[in-house]
Amino acid sequence: MRFIRPRFKNASICTTQYIIMGFMNEYMVVLCLMVGLLLTALFVAVGVFTRRQGAAVTDATSRIMTDLQREIADLRTSLQTQVLEISRHMNEHLTQSTAVLQKTHQGYTDAVGQVHHRLGELQQATQSMVDIGKDIASLQQILRAPKLRGGLGEMLLAELLKQILPEDHFALQYTFRNKTVVDAVIFLGQGLIPVDSKFPLENFERILKAQDVAGERQAKRDFIQDVKKHIDSIASKYLLPEEGTFEFALMYIPAENVYYETIIKDEMQPESLAAYALRRKVIPVSPNSFYAYLQAIVRGLKGLRIERSAQLILENLGQLETDLKKCLMDFEKIGTHLNSAVSSYSKTSRQLERLQDKLASIEGQHAKPLMTETTSPRE
Repeated sequence: MRFIRPRFKNASICTTQYIIMGFMNEYMVVLCLMVGLLLTALFVAVGVFTRRQGAAVTDATSRIMTDLQREIADLRTSLQTQVLEISRHMNEHLTQSTAVLQKTHQGYTDAVGQVHHRLGELQQATQSMVDIGKDIASLQQILRAPKLRGGLGEMLLAELLKQILPEDHFALQYTFRNKTVVDAVIFLGQGLIPVDSKFPLENFERILKAQDVAGERQAKRDFIQDVKKHIDSIASKYLLPEEGTFEFALMYIPAENVYYETIIKDEMQPESLAAYALRRKVIPVSPNSFYAYLQAIVRGLKGLRIERSAQLILENLGQLETDLKKCLMDFEKIGTHLNSAVSSYSKTSRQLERLQDKLASIEGQHAKPLMTETTSPRE
């Protein structure tokens, strides 16, 4: 029996099928060896038995050999049938295994393709991040100039004010009567709240770039001195009661990490920068805290509006009370006049009654003589 090995293009599928076909070939070889050994044993047994019994048992031996050959033929037919059945089952399993392996290989190919596609996208994203990093580095180089950095802080401050406050309650680049210009003012009632957005960041950058502890401490000392000078400048330039400002000003710090450095107490300083600023009536604010301050100011503006509305209502109520008093006075006058009219009416009515009575009595007196004169001639 000859087995034909199928050819496949895929190496992994072909290897699996070669292993399965190898197992089938070994199984057939073992079966053939068993059949050959069985026939050999039978022939040897028959030969030995024939030599011992001689010619007397030749006929019996022939019958036995015939039966044995028939059984061997039946056994061979059965073995061939089983081998064919096993081969068919093996072919079916081989076909199913081939289909599974093909699907697996297709899934593996798709997965590898997706991985390559994602790697390409990741490479593009990485390149985009590198480009963004270069742009940020370029922007950082541009913003090293204090004037440009101050302009950016003013822009952020203006956007935050526009998002929260009504336009008629703040002003940018406000000029006082003494020609001093402040970055922004907030109109709260009859007063002004100055807001400064210029902040010294050079020495703070030195703190971040310090290579050792000594350099960091020196940069921090310089940073503290710069901030104190800036606080003193705000207090002297923008706290102007004669201009209508309140007794405090806001110092806008455009970064949260810088704001954190101003509110914590340094070991080298007796007080924090925030305490020093509050002592100078300057309140440091970051974008987040400034938002909270603006929300409080908005609440205050609403309270002022309610107060103004209440004042108008009270004024209107006062005017209404005055008008009501005038109306009551007029009503009382009308009542007085009506009482006088009623009294005059009653007096006149009584006089008319008395006149009627007099007229009636006079008419009665004149009527009696006339009656006497008319009755006398008849008599």
